[in-house]
Amino acid sequence: MFSRKEILFWVFAFTVGIFLAWSCRLEAVDVQLDATDIKKLEEPIEKDKKVSKEHYPNFLLYNSTQSCMRGIVELIIRISPQLRNQLIPPAIQQQILGHCSCVVDRIRIKYPIQEYYKNSNDFLWIRDVWGKYGRECTKAGYLAGLGIEYPKEKEKKVEEDNKTESQEPESSVEEELSDEPTIFQG
Repeated sequence: MFSRKEILFWVFAFTVGIFLAWSCRLEAVDVQLDATDIKKLEEPIEKDKKVSKEHYPNFLLYNSTQSCMRGIVELIIRISPQLRNQLIPPAIQQQILGHCSCVVDRIRIKYPIQEYYKNSNDFLWIRDVWGKYGRECTKAGYLAGLGIEYPKEKEKKVEEDNKTESQEPESSVEEELSDEPTIFQG
């Protein structure tokens, strides 16, 4: 039925499992705490509350950086639609991450967390702040070689003058949207 090797193997495995379970066990211990001990335990929590009022929380930094990265990828796809459904090479991912980290760091330096939270539901403020620092980081060379360039101020003013003269839309072609995820291939 079972060979001697199989039986010894399972006995050994069972014994090792018992020792592992025993070494990883949790014990409930009754501890009597007085008022001074409770205050000592609460001190680090109060210190953390003070810090969280002054600094950007990790989830906000992470979510902001990830949203920025998604925006850059969407911008690249608008510029070059043939890149849709291609994997992003690691070097490009690092370049995009560096750009988004630059933007987030500049926002953190300029605006305290209270001001950022106060204006976080104001789309125009968020767009202007992210656009301003995104432009600065792009000019600093964080997205060099990806084909993302901001128009110069003089060209922008000339385009505004041209738009006021002719109110016709330039193109009424809508971009086809697909439910497929965007993947870059190197």
